[in-house]
Amino acid sequence: MIEGIILVVIDCLRADHVSAYGYHRATTPTIDVLAAEGVLWEQAFSTSSWTKPSVASMLTGLYPSAHGAFEGVKRQRGRDAAMTDRLKVGAPTIANQLTQAGWRCGAFINNAQLGEFAGLDGGFEHYDACAGRADRILSELKAWLTRDTGSRNFAYLHFLEAHWPYKPRRRHVAEFGGNRDTNCFSGFSARDYGKLRREIKQGTRTIADDEITQMIQMYDGSVRRLDGKIKKLRGMLKELGLSDRYAIVVTADHGDEFLEHGTIGHGHTLYDEITHVPLIAHVPGGSRGVRRSRPVSLVDLGGLLLSMAQVENTDSTCDLLNDEDHARPVFCELRTGRRYKQSLRTEFWKIHRKCLFDVDAPDAPAHATPRQLFKSHAREVSYEFYDMLRDPRETTDLAGRESTAAVFKSHVHQLDRFWRQLHCPCEESASSEVSIDVELIGRLERLGYLD
Repeated sequence: MIEGIILVVIDCLRADHVSAYGYHRATTPTIDVLAAEGVLWEQAFSTSSWTKPSVASMLTGLYPSAHGAFEGVKRQRGRDAAMTDRLKVGAPTIANQLTQAGWRCGAFINNAQLGEFAGLDGGFEHYDACAGRADRILSELKAWLTRDTGSRNFAYLHFLEAHWPYKPRRRHVAEFGGNRDTNCFSGFSARDYGKLRREIKQGTRTIADDEITQMIQMYDGSVRRLDGKIKKLRGMLKELGLSDRYAIVVTADHGDEFLEHGTIGHGHTLYDEITHVPLIAHVPGGSRGVRRSRPVSLVDLGGLLLSMAQVENTDSTCDLLNDEDHARPVFCELRTGRRYKQSLRTEFWKIHRKCLFDVDAPDAPAHATPRQLFKSHAREVSYEFYDMLRDPRETTDLAGRESTAAVFKSHVHQLDRFWRQLHCPCEESASSEVSIDVELIGRLERLGYLD
């Protein structure tokens, strides 16, 4: 019987840079062992392309437009004031369900976007969004686990080391054919990366192929360094005598882009390089060496965790571990101010839809959800359509092609139907905003998210 579950979320880890997913570099030897001894989902996808909405979906089983923790921090007048949205009142959380079932829940997070202001702390006995780097997180986790040895424990760990600024070991960069000391990004801060991202997006800066190669070496080296912390986690569980009773789930909130579609970083698009993430479940005594090929969404991560904990799932999430016939289309969405993007991925096709919300219209409701705005305030609607079997990198847009007109039309209808039927248990709850304090604004500036 499972007595504990460790959920490891690795910020910015894209699936195609994990060696268990076929990457040509040995970036993740420890994660590879977990996959070989457990279950790996080859086609797992986040619900959005940046941290807050993606993690909120993992912890609630709801899509971003349903749970409400959707947008980033917005500055108000004056440099010391900012606002953001938060989880809607009434949104269910996995931690609350586990707590009600007698589990003890702790969150050890290194990401300023996930502070208590976001409303994600419900159900957690311990919730620290400023837990620091991986070694400190593991130290805090060990102390928390040893404080109550008789409990069943769920721990959510969120590591930031694969996020920019990439800070790998020299040996890891050398292992991947580079030199950390002469790498053009070795001295980059998070603010430098944020500035570079904005300049590329605005078209005022270009970046050469060799620079991208060096950036990827730094990223891969950082992933390799972090994999060593997963090894340390396994060693800690063994030291505490818990390794044969604790399940480990490894995933990511999103990936990072390296100019595949013209940008770097994340939070811009819904292409696969940014939404395709690893999902691996290592359960003592469970299935070993299993690989599932059907596309799945991290909106169903909660169902997986509840299944492991043998807690009844009262929500709409699926049990990914035991439901091999699960075939729900994968839906992703992203809102940045007026701009709104959706994607729907089936086994062989992927459709993107984007629009502008006319939020300044006289009849536009205040604090409206994307579903409410889409009904009557969506403008400049456009589509992209890709054959994911022949074009997995989404390079040839088939929207408007006569040869694929019928299948494109069917996917538009499928997206519309999915959108209409989207599970929103707190639909009538108004989206709410909260003020962000000066300290958090500073942390977000240092991460390169605010200029």
